[in-house]
Amino acid sequence: MKFSRYVKEHILWVVLAIFLVITTDILLMTVRGSLHAALYITGVALLCCFLGMYLEYRKSRRLFEEVKSKQDLMDKKYLAVEVAEFPESQEAEMLKDILKQSEIAMTDHVAAYRRDIEYYKDYIETWVHEIKIPISTSRMILENHKEVPLAQSGIDAEIDRIEGYVEQALYYAKSTEVEKDYFIKEIDIKAIVMQEVKKRKKSLIAMKAVMDLHDLTPVEKIKSDGKWIAFIIGQILENSMKYAKKEEALKLSIYLEEYGNDERREGGCALVIRDNGIGIKNAELGRVFDKGFTGSNGRSGRASTGIGLYLCKKLCRRLQHDICIESREGEGTAVKILFSAKPEL
Repeated sequence: MKFSRYVKEHILWVVLAIFLVITTDILLMTVRGSLHAALYITGVALLCCFLGMYLEYRKSRRLFEEVKSKQDLMDKKYLAVEVAEFPESQEAEMLKDILKQSEIAMTDHVAAYRRDIEYYKDYIETWVHEIKIPISTSRMILENHKEVPLAQSGIDAEIDRIEGYVEQALYYAKSTEVEKDYFIKEIDIKAIVMQEVKKRKKSLIAMKAVMDLHDLTPVEKIKSDGKWIAFIIGQILENSMKYAKKEEALKLSIYLEEYGNDERREGGCALVIRDNGIGIKNAELGRVFDKGFTGSNGRSGRASTGIGLYLCKKLCRRLQHDICIESREGEGTAVKILFSAKPEL
């Protein structure tokens, strides 16, 4: 901290002091005052001005040097405010308060970052455990069905599962920067739904699933990113298949429904994906979109990372869509993706 720069930054006070001295000298000359008195007043006024500025400069310099010296001795430099000794002044109190608020904000940011790292670590551990299952199954199929054509061995279904897990991990990694990788245009929602259903055709046939696709032509144009919406629909379908009832064939109903104006949306439509699966407990409905939440269903023999619906919610938010879920335990689940007529993108 240099005194010359401090003077330049407080030049207004110097100008005012000089103006006061000149005014006083003119007044003394007008009343025929002594020249020596005028020079004395000039000298004293300028000396007091610069002395006052120098003392304030020293005071400010001590304050910042105290904080800087404490900070240099610490590994966690953002905690320097906790150990630095501040003088008793209004400026020091304000500075200390600002630094404390910055420290709190930094601590919260670091804590959030660490939580994200822990979530990602837990997800990867679960993901690796899940992907080992279709890999092991594929190896067993190859070993036990050497004389059976690959097309009839069922290995393609396991490869589809592996592909699904890899795709989810990829989208999870990219979900923090969706804005760098999306292109909004009019989409054919019916074609996207048919594409995602077709990708899971063999698994759905194996489950003897009953499909009911209807009213998939919207009245208003739907604008979104086709790639991200396809992923969201795919995650919802995977959940319906994962949480289907063992004693009953899976029934999937996919359709569009129009909704009117309300406080949040100016018209639009919703894509509804409804199943007759095991459903969700009422007490858990409010948490299904939380990162890492698996609920009682995810802990009852059905492997779950707790990431699928979290990604759906996060991506819908980035695309200015909405997503909600309705469910009754034992009766099934309906997931709705709500498209606004005029998305604010």
